Amino acid sequence: MDPQFVSGLEHYLQKLASASDTETIQTATKVLSEQYYARAECIPALLTISTESQEWQVRQLAAVELRKRIPKYWEEIDDGLQQRMRETILKAIVDETNDLTRHGLARVISSIARSDVPNQKWGDLIQFLYKCCQSPTAAHREIGVYVLDSLFESIPDMMSAHMQHLFELFSALVSDPESLVVQVTTVEALGKIADFIEPEDRSAISKFQGLVPAMVQVLQKCLATNEEDLASRCFEVFNGMLILETPLLNRHFGDLIEFSINVGGNEELDDNLRIMALNFLVWTATYKRGRLQKLKIIKPLVDKIMPITAQEDPEDDDEDSPSRVALRVLNVLATSFPPQQVFPAVIAHVLQYMQHREPTFRKGAMLSLAITIEGSVDFIRPQTGDIVALICAGLSDSETMVRRAACMALGCIADELDEEVAGYHEKLMPMIFSMTSDANPTIVKYATNALDCILESMGDAILGYLPQLMERLVALLESGPAEVKPIALSALGSAAHSSGEAFAPYFGGVVARIKQAMALTGEDDVLLLRGVATDTMSTVAEAAGRDAFRPHLDECTRLALQGMEIDSPTLRESAYCYVGVMSRVFEGEFAQYLGVIAPQILQTLRMDESAVFGLGIDEGSEMGGDDDDDEPFNINTAVSDEKEVAADAVGQLFASTTTAFLPYVEEITAELVQLLNHYSDTARKAATVSLFTFIRTFNKIASPEPWMPGVPLRVPVDENTQAMIRLVMPAVLSMWEDEDDKTVVTQLCSELRLIMKDVGPAATIEYADGISKHLLEIFEKKAACQTIDYEDDEVPEDEMAELDSLLVCAAADCVAEFASVFGDAFEPIMDTFLPHIAGYARPALAVSERAMAVGCLAEIAKNMGPGITKYAEALFPIFMDGLADKHAEVRSNAAFGVGAFVEGATIDASAYFGDILKALFPLIQLADNPNNARDNAAGCVARLILENADAVPLGDVLPAWVGALPIRGDHLEDMPVYDAVCFLLKHKRAEVEPVLPALMAVLKQAMADPQTLFSDESRQYLASL
Repeated sequence: MDPQFVSGLEHYLQKLASASDTETIQTATKVLSEQYYARAECIPALLTISTESQEWQVRQLAAVELRKRIPKYWEEIDDGLQQRMRETILKAIVDETNDLTRHGLARVISSIARSDVPNQKWGDLIQFLYKCCQSPTAAHREIGVYVLDSLFESIPDMMSAHMQHLFELFSALVSDPESLVVQVTTVEALGKIADFIEPEDRSAISKFQGLVPAMVQVLQKCLATNEEDLASRCFEVFNGMLILETPLLNRHFGDLIEFSINVGGNEELDDNLRIMALNFLVWTATYKRGRLQKLKIIKPLVDKIMPITAQEDPEDDDEDSPSRVALRVLNVLATSFPPQQVFPAVIAHVLQYMQHREPTFRKGAMLSLAITIEGSVDFIRPQTGDIVALICAGLSDSETMVRRAACMALGCIADELDEEVAGYHEKLMPMIFSMTSDANPTIVKYATNALDCILESMGDAILGYLPQLMERLVALLESGPAEVKPIALSALGSAAHSSGEAFAPYFGGVVARIKQAMALTGEDDVLLLRGVATDTMSTVAEAAGRDAFRPHLDECTRLALQGMEIDSPTLRESAYCYVGVMSRVFEGEFAQYLGVIAPQILQTLRMDESAVFGLGIDEGSEMGGDDDDDEPFNINTAVSDEKEVAADAVGQLFASTTTAFLPYVEEITAELVQLLNHYSDTARKAATVSLFTFIRTFNKIASPEPWMPGVPLRVPVDENTQAMIRLVMPAVLSMWEDEDDKTVVTQLCSELRLIMKDVGPAATIEYADGISKHLLEIFEKKAACQTIDYEDDEVPEDEMAELDSLLVCAAADCVAEFASVFGDAFEPIMDTFLPHIAGYARPALAVSERAMAVGCLAEIAKNMGPGITKYAEALFPIFMDGLADKHAEVRSNAAFGVGAFVEGATIDASAYFGDILKALFPLIQLADNPNNARDNAAGCVARLILENADAVPLGDVLPAWVGALPIRGDHLEDMPVYDAVCFLLKHKRAEVEPVLPALMAVLKQAMADPQTLFSDESRQYLASL
């Protein structure tokens, strides 16, 4: 080996290790790459330097660089030199005193082993490492177990073959009498072993489970000695085991939960250690939902988490703390488990804490309420008034931290239950409005955000507040704190949306101010304001309408497109939101801008999301910048978000501009199909929605005849629509196969239902088997997105989390639409799905599931027509039980189902009319119309009359029936109702005479309502009266 080569190499490594400026680093790196690393001689030279240099930084850097070059050059080195190098490195790693260099050499060993072991070389390596692990010297044991740990990454198959011996070795090392580092590294190595234990390998599982208590003891020692880094490494192992299919932690799961919650709640420990323990609970609730449900510890867990939420928060909103991670645990519990198991436990503490004299408890109460609303929406809907009253108490609190938290809670509930919360505007608006003038800018910020959330759904109720509201929002926009201005601007858009024509007096002034903000340049906070302004302008345009906004269209669009040219993902996202909404408002008129917009969208969809890092020496890192991958990268979530918004906008652009967009469809479709495999669930959802929109738009462009149900196709689609279906459907079904996010699958089911409704059987006829398979998996709770957090022995309970419920409801809607488009051919599908859907109608299930099941079967009854007769014995009892349900939503769906069944079935159901009418009477008598229950009951009575008026006691029924008219909510019930009215009038039924004046008043009101639906025959008849 050339001594000058070694000397020169070491010289440049020294320069690189000690460099403090970019120029020196770049120069040294260039010389090393071109003059040294381009030759196989660098391998022995780097080994010499890594074992003999006087400076540990140089030895460590040489080891890092050596590991990187082994894969390229090792095979070029002759066998003799290879053997000498193996001997050298094994001696050096034992003699090395610097931890980082030792670890660097361990990675070199691992890299060489990756090449040698498959070729039956270096047979004594494992024996050497076993000897190190059994050495009386702690440092030797450390390096032995460390190298074994690293070998799991380079030669995993060979290591897994030694599992029995490794269990024996690690069972001793995990309880090492001297070195906590040995113990922690052993825990990490056991984490690697865990990856290779198959679920059916009961012997290995049992052995591993026997070591779990010792692993936990290691973690306890780390906590007791405040060894934050070592504790983090242990928690990482336990977190990793949570996502494994093999149930390695099950035997000790309850103990692990108790241990973590006790650590998380221990205020004597360092905050970072407590955060790690609480994050373990976040992972547990996410990936071991079934195990938590089986242990029935949700309420005890909530009881212990709640006091942590009442602890102090750091000043920095972005800084983690035990209290904030505790809230994260509550959020995951609320979104992952049935609301009946979580929300009552939380609200009990909230009520108690709101009476507490310490403001931190009242703060914790409001934040806990805010964080658990998501996942409990339908459950808390009937309690909206009580919750609003609680929040009002928080808004009136004397302490700033409590008022701020109450604003956050109000924003959360207004986001989820917008219409219900808007109904309490008289109580809320004065309080929130007053807080927007608070002396504390933080209160102003959160109050303005809560105001924005409320305004969007106020409708006409906003009119009484509009003058004062506009004055205040404009003042905040012009002179409020910097962090408040974007929120005030967004609130202006919400005010425009709700006030409609009443916004006209403010339109000109608001548009002028928004234009000013759309032209801003500067730092990030200024660009944020510009982005919100761009988004808000489209909201104002949609509220004002195309005619009012047309004079401003060109200038505003120019400003939005100019924002795209600034290197800011925020501005590009805002511009995409703007063009999506504007295209909806202006439709074909907006096509003039496609030449600029479409290429920009394509550019965004093609953006690379990886960022490569250069080499760096970090003395605090074990590997000093080393990594197992030659090109380490991170994921740029800003790009991911931008892609999502672009994908969302492009569907709207095509739908609005139709033929003008055709030149861009092919390339953009290809990118959207690629986006179906994106790591971001929201990006996958956006791509799914837009691809189905593309199918729908092609069909719209073709102006086809109305589709007809049945198989084979009776009305084919045009070739462009067919081509898009054949491109999109296989890609979507492929994504669905492994899709593990419930919200993505829920959106997919919704899109399938809509595309069948719009395009008919042509959209799914070639893919019915695949779709049916996936839908059936959802009903059986075996879909990938449902089983990711359950093990084989853990069957989900009857109660479902709201996300699960939404998923099943979307699948049910999809099945019902199948019945609509497939006609008679739906019967085999019905045979498959009926028992599964009917199972959700059981009284033991939650109201949302019962309502879903009854509603789905009702829609199927309507869509199948005479084909429903076969299922009379199965369906009729379900509908009748539904009419007796205590919840209006179930009764409403059941009323529709009975009517649809009687109308469609070919059997005579007259004998049951008495029972049906008796069950319908309480709904007909309702003073209001919850869940359209009264409307559906009126529609059911109409169908009975049309089926067999003689079997209906009209003299008793008509007064109540007419009293329930006209239809007020579900106007699809208009047609049977007014067909029945016309039938009674045409046949001059004597029973009509007593109610005729009331009936004529109903008809007059109905005919004056543009929303009322009439069949052509009924409209003509009524017009002739």
